[in-house]
Amino acid sequence: MQAAYQYSIREMRMVLVAAALASFLSPFLGSMVNVAIPSIGVTYTASAESLAMLSTAYLISSVVFMVPAARVADIVGRKKIFLAGIFILAISSFLAPHSPTIEILILCRILEGVGVAAITSNSIALLSAVYPPQKRGAVIGIAVSAVFLGLSAGPVLGGILTQMFGWHSIFYFVVLLCVVSLATIWFSISHDIQESAGEPYDILGTLVYMLLIVSIVLGLINLPELWAVGLFAVGVCVFLPMFFFVEKKTAYPVFAIRLFDKNPVFTRGNIATVINFGATYAISFFLSMYLQFAGKLTPAEAGIVLVAMPFTQMIFSPLAGKISDKIEPRYLTTAGMLVMSGGLAVLLQLGREASLPTLIATLMVMGFSVALFASPNNNMILGTVQRHDYGSANSIIGTMRQMGMVLSMGLATCFISIYLGTTTDMAANLDAFLDAMHWSFFCGMIFCLIAAALSFSCKTKTVSK
Repeated sequence: MQAAYQYSIREMRMVLVAAALASFLSPFLGSMVNVAIPSIGVTYTASAESLAMLSTAYLISSVVFMVPAARVADIVGRKKIFLAGIFILAISSFLAPHSPTIEILILCRILEGVGVAAITSNSIALLSAVYPPQKRGAVIGIAVSAVFLGLSAGPVLGGILTQMFGWHSIFYFVVLLCVVSLATIWFSISHDIQESAGEPYDILGTLVYMLLIVSIVLGLINLPELWAVGLFAVGVCVFLPMFFFVEKKTAYPVFAIRLFDKNPVFTRGNIATVINFGATYAISFFLSMYLQFAGKLTPAEAGIVLVAMPFTQMIFSPLAGKISDKIEPRYLTTAGMLVMSGGLAVLLQLGREASLPTLIATLMVMGFSVALFASPNNNMILGTVQRHDYGSANSIIGTMRQMGMVLSMGLATCFISIYLGTTTDMAANLDAFLDAMHWSFFCGMIFCLIAAALSFSCKTKTVSK
């Protein structure tokens, strides 16, 4: 493959556009569905647990397939896997509105997660491959900004589409976006990027990895059931050691465990990523329902309120990325997590009466805090590895991000199960809903303090490229 500095300015810009579109698509879909969850619940008379699974199943499949997709892309080409992911996402999104039951809709969400895994596992890796190190923080900031643009547009458009045309329309809108993205990516990447052409694929490692992720995640989201505790224990005590053993013995592993060896910044930065998303992802899930149940807002109005956090993230992420090219990123990431912890402490005060001005202001502050963390943390992690490891490092970052989201939704599902059980009318059980939401936010606040400590300990020393 060509060295990064040999790409023309036009090619680099087109790859940036393609990566930004891919970065936009996944969170856009997730945030749109979140705001439509109450309407979907009415259509299928679904329980609170089933509705939570709409988000959780999507996240599980994306984290299960993200590492394998990144490795396949290393071997066969990133463009090919990009296009395959968009195709899978388009087909599953088209089928979703025709689901006869909530279970079939959840299956469609699983397929959407597969498509998203193929797309997002390669976006930052593409940018890292074609841009020189001194520009990496800035372009990663733009890609992260596109993520937050997706999060910003999702609630608003999702709310408007749900209110005007029904929740089915949001999936058709995703199909339209997939068509546009397919065309853009097809013409933007003229030469496919293959970091590991000709290398064998690690089938055994992939199977053990999938068993590990599924056992841990299914165990987590079904707590406190006794069988779930056992499944989680099997994942941690059996599949995790087995996975490390298999990958250490494999010449071309699907998961580059070696990147963690004697690299504390890489390790701590990735753990901080898990904790950050574990603390924050379920916020929009709970608040989208809170605003409609307690605030009596329409889906469109709830979406407009929720846009405050990701919109602020979108504005400040490129700036944070640029600053992280000039100063140690750990100062930015630490500050971001401390501010986020304070924001979650404020959300713990939410009650039966919604104060919209306070909530919007809090969400804006929290959006700024995530901007301080996200792109500087990615830049810090990628700054500790060699250029030929960008694909593997990016897949690990993506996996940790999705694992954090699963952790967040797993805790949310657990607390919903404890306080609401199988009820199909959460609005009529508002106090129980608030208890579940508050416990989730409290756990998030503690997570952010832990992430702040980890981030501050990451003294970086950029490797030569």
